[in-house]
Amino acid sequence: MNSSVRFCDNCGATNRPDAKFCYACGQPQISYATTSTVTGLLTSAYELKQRYHILQKLGQGGFGAIYKAADLLFNDTPRAVKEMGMRGLNEQETKDAIIAFRNEATLLANLSHPNLPRIYDHFEEHGRWYLVMDYIEGETLEKRLEQVPGNRLPLPEVVDLGIQLCTVLGYLHSHEPPIIFRDLKPDNVMLTADGRIYLIDFGIARFFKPGQTKDTMNLGTPGYAAPEQYGRMQTTIRSDIYSLGATLYQMISGIYPGLTPFLQQPLDLDASQPANVAIEKLVMQMLEMKEDRRPHDTQVVKQELQNVQQMLQSASVRRMAQPVATPVQADLATATLNHETRLLASEEPRPSLVVAPQGGDYTSLGEAIQQARPGSFILVREGLYKESIILDKPVEIIGNGPRAQIILESSNTHGVVMQTTTATLRGLTIRCPAGSLDKAAYALHIRQGQLSVEDCDITSSSSTCIAITGANTRPSIRYCRIHDSAGYGITVQQNARATIEYCEIFNHPRAGIYVTTGGDPMVRHSQIYNSERYGLLIDEQGRGTFEDSEIHHHGYAGATVSTLSNPLLLRCHLHNNQQYGIEVLQEGQGSYQDCEIAGSGLDNVSITTGSTPYFYLCRIHDARRHGINVSDNGRGTVEYCTITANQQGNIAISNGGDPTITHLRDPLRDPHP
Repeated sequence: MNSSVRFCDNCGATNRPDAKFCYACGQPQISYATTSTVTGLLTSAYELKQRYHILQKLGQGGFGAIYKAADLLFNDTPRAVKEMGMRGLNEQETKDAIIAFRNEATLLANLSHPNLPRIYDHFEEHGRWYLVMDYIEGETLEKRLEQVPGNRLPLPEVVDLGIQLCTVLGYLHSHEPPIIFRDLKPDNVMLTADGRIYLIDFGIARFFKPGQTKDTMNLGTPGYAAPEQYGRMQTTIRSDIYSLGATLYQMISGIYPGLTPFLQQPLDLDASQPANVAIEKLVMQMLEMKEDRRPHDTQVVKQELQNVQQMLQSASVRRMAQPVATPVQADLATATLNHETRLLASEEPRPSLVVAPQGGDYTSLGEAIQQARPGSFILVREGLYKESIILDKPVEIIGNGPRAQIILESSNTHGVVMQTTTATLRGLTIRCPAGSLDKAAYALHIRQGQLSVEDCDITSSSSTCIAITGANTRPSIRYCRIHDSAGYGITVQQNARATIEYCEIFNHPRAGIYVTTGGDPMVRHSQIYNSERYGLLIDEQGRGTFEDSEIHHHGYAGATVSTLSNPLLLRCHLHNNQQYGIEVLQEGQGSYQDCEIAGSGLDNVSITTGSTPYFYLCRIHDARRHGINVSDNGRGTVEYCTITANQQGNIAISNGGDPTITHLRDPLRDPHP
């Protein structure tokens, strides 16, 4: 913010820096010299650090405030800005508050998980401390509970949220050293519109120290905090399990556990339902006063919740012959509150059909689809189904058993063709072997609509595994293994869009993902590796956003961008590719922000033939040749990057190359953005 002027805290008008009252609205102006630790006073007139433009205040608490801000360096991307002041604190309390703030910043800066907000910056300004992180559109779980009848959620929704919380807590507990959250409660869980949770507020999280018998501080929220958090011993993984149990108890019963800490009564559930008996037994075990009587880790809790989820699913299917013993794949339950969960919470379950080699309603998927009513579930039992199917009506096809043992195998034709507005495939192995006619065939051919593909294993030794084509096509592909094609793992073309999340994409002769002719996918949290040529191949005005993904060990380049293509790569790690980490050629463009590009066999970054990419806050290191090589009239901009330890030089410019390179960072003097 310009120090020669100040903006009115009420109306935003420009005033002299020493103005006591605003000339426009007459309101008194805040003096930072006398109230430097007051929080919650920033208005839309302010720009913190000349980068974060305040949009609105989201909340105010005893120690600070939360704002929504636009990040001016990232095209006004919304961020959450946490503000902390020390007004009214004595010297020791001020030190403790600053330590807690720095602890939260340090913890988040070293963590990366889809259920955690990512930290972007932390700093001090005007006597207050600020932490900048992902802005999450949604509401707290506490707010959600306040808005539902009886302050309690349907059991299927509780189970889904519990599995997601187990997943993120398991990630924290597997950290080295383990991180104990210590304040899990509904107010520290953000819930998005699609049912995904985010764990927030790491102010009192701590590292577990083996051998230590007592915590230095007894912090937590009454009702949710385990007995050991009141100073008698060190908090452990099982302390978080207690807090998770209290949170589950509240979601199921509608009773705030802070009313009677450590005295929760049994849940009032219908004991004739096996799922109710199982969830009550689990929750009450999690709330045991003695640590050694609780489940020993979150994986045990997660497995039990998945068993409950399977009981609920089985109970909702009218024509199931018997319940399923095998739980669904572990990571699938962390995705979102999906269609199935919402169905279970409704009064009228949809029709269902069972496909099985023996004992089902039908022996083939094609016949079941033909006979199914729109909106039906089609449950597929274990077996090998040698057929190809056309999805021409909205149905959900769900594997009813281990994925590896439910196989759909086509021959000389596409395995699945999408020809309706919406459909779901879940828990299947889909194979498209090379046929005798030498005809190129896709395992999935998605030509229209919104196909949801979850927890599937997909291969095609005939052609591409998944082909996504057309402007009206918007599939979502999650938790899938896409591998061993005869060409590409996934192609996105002809202005198609797609969401690809938490997938493994590997062992393809040409590229893991090929984007062309205006294709525009969103790829998040995926592993793309071991292709013979490219991890990402983006040409012919291809676009796409690629976030938090690892792209490595490809035979030519991690990402090749050409012919006016303009992708966005955020926080991706491209490493150990045989020639280039990122190659931009033939007037390619693109924005590459906060990426790590390392260990390439030739150059980490190659910019040629009139290309104009933008690199910002990237770490580019340990190439066998150059960090960045700009040649053959290549241009582009490189700002605030760290370029180090490349064997033949960090930057090479030749043959008319003309990049703009500014504000390179010294990793020794300025290790953090």
